[in-house]
Amino acid sequence: MAINSISDFVRELQKIPRLRESELFFRGHSDFEYKLEPSIYRNKRLISNESKLFKEFILRTPTDFLNEKSALEKLVKMQHYGLPTRLLDLTTNALVALYFACSSKGKRDGNVVVFRIPSDDIKYYDSDTVSILSNIAKRPSSFSVEKLRNLEIVAFNEQGDIAYLLHEIKEEKSYFQSIINPKDIERVVAVKVKQSNNRIIKQSGAFLIFGINGRKNQPAKIPNEWILNLDMKGVDFRIDNESKDKIIDELNAVGINESTLFPELENQAKYLKKHFG
Repeated sequence: MAINSISDFVRELQKIPRLRESELFFRGHSDFEYKLEPSIYRNKRLISNESKLFKEFILRTPTDFLNEKSALEKLVKMQHYGLPTRLLDLTTNALVALYFACSSKGKRDGNVVVFRIPSDDIKYYDSDTVSILSNIAKRPSSFSVEKLRNLEIVAFNEQGDIAYLLHEIKEEKSYFQSIINPKDIERVVAVKVKQSNNRIIKQSGAFLIFGINGRKNQPAKIPNEWILNLDMKGVDFRIDNESKDKIIDELNAVGINESTLFPELENQAKYLKKHFG
């Protein structure tokens, strides 16, 4: 049965057993059929031009990136301002995800996707694996490991495409050893980033960062076992479309609304105009 209220949602959450060596993350979609992939992969032209998007954004606004030293930090900032990236937003706060599932009514039911991610696949902002995946954004559309997967690690790291990737990584981590595990390039990992802007703080934000699936124009796959909506019977996080406005009102009553989740000035003005208009 679709969720019609916060209390329905909390009841579903309480069915989820907490397991050691894993953490829960959430993502809300206003359309239950929304595809779980980064925005850069939703348009073939965008992924074909990812490296150009990355560099053009920085060269046009260089002073805005003076404090972002790593590729990950740059991607997070780009994501914040709406540039498509290989990041997918998550939250550790289930009610924040519920807000996003209800924020657009439309014609379809919403959905909250619940991820149980193993601790080994949860990284911090300074992780070497995250550096590898982030710097893939700088590589051209021809970047591929399809013909390199079965090479020994030493031979793999001597290939031209990998050597260039290593060069990009060493620009931010001079101490990075010149060894990349082929499997790391084709992973998806969760990353806990620096709480560097108020929106990430207010939304309890984290990200999935995607590697590639052989070729750069194909995203790595999220393991199905991470997604409790697929893996756990008897749990339903589908949000009734006709109940979205009611749930938004209930969330507002507990302090989760456009104003608290989007603390920038223009969003404060938008919220107040709607609230008092």
